[in-house]
Amino acid sequence: MRITILGGAGGMGEWFARFFDNNDFDVRIVDITDNTEAVAKRLGVEFLVTDLLKLKPGAVRDALGDADIVLLSVPIAVTGGVIERVGPELHEGSLLMDITSVKRMPMAMMERWTNERVEILGTHPLFGPSAKSMRGQSVIFVPLRSGPLSERLYKLFVGSGAKVEFLTAAEHDQLFGVIQGLTHFILFSLGLTLRELNFDIERSRNFMTPMYEILIDFMGRLLHQDPQLYAEIQTNFEMHEIHKAFLRAAMRLSELVADRNLDEFMDELLKARRYFGNTERALIDSDRILEEKLKLSLEED
Repeated sequence: MRITILGGAGGMGEWFARFFDNNDFDVRIVDITDNTEAVAKRLGVEFLVTDLLKLKPGAVRDALGDADIVLLSVPIAVTGGVIERVGPELHEGSLLMDITSVKRMPMAMMERWTNERVEILGTHPLFGPSAKSMRGQSVIFVPLRSGPLSERLYKLFVGSGAKVEFLTAAEHDQLFGVIQGLTHFILFSLGLTLRELNFDIERSRNFMTPMYEILIDFMGRLLHQDPQLYAEIQTNFEMHEIHKAFLRAAMRLSELVADRNLDEFMDELLKARRYFGNTERALIDSDRILEEKLKLSLEED
């Protein structure tokens, strides 16, 4: 089974190149970056350094290497252009899949630019390139045109320990506009606020409880990674109404604090608690995380 990974020298592209190579696929990576050859040699796979958006149709076909599966691992901003270029060159019975964090745009583009006998599978791995394996990881599948290759990938992912959930493209983007988009927005806003306050983060760690240190670490985790990815997530989900709802809630709490209105502040928290649902389970689950964090800190000392 031959797979060509477009953007295969990037973090997630390299991760999947290694994953498929370890599962006996014939892997080729295609990328524009200078380190493509080094990544390919490290993995022991074929490679091609080229800008797909500048290739003529015949050259695109050659770049794909007659692949059974073509996996897109490119920035959101160029995903549509890459699909438009490679989609028409896929042979019948092959599969086009993506690992983009948004789904409606790439799914619509893949359907538009491929032959109806080409399988289409949207995926969203809910992990990053630092993941050691597929085991225990969650992956969203958004199938559009299913067939034997899609089924084989499903069995491979599940057999490798992944938890696969199925969504439509619209369901995915509605959910992840909040799960990813809003959460990222809040943590990035926290980072910008600490900078605005000239707050000494490292010194403050001496006074943090495990819960607050975990929160700061998650903020740092996001800031450590590719800012282009997170900027594209914010601008490709329909985030405007989500941002407005968050800012309204923040301003409401800020005004209650400014007015020293303790009763209404507590009332807002109680309303949020009732809406949340099982806060007791959340307390128990988060206690486990905090205990592990404390245990790790003691071992380091």
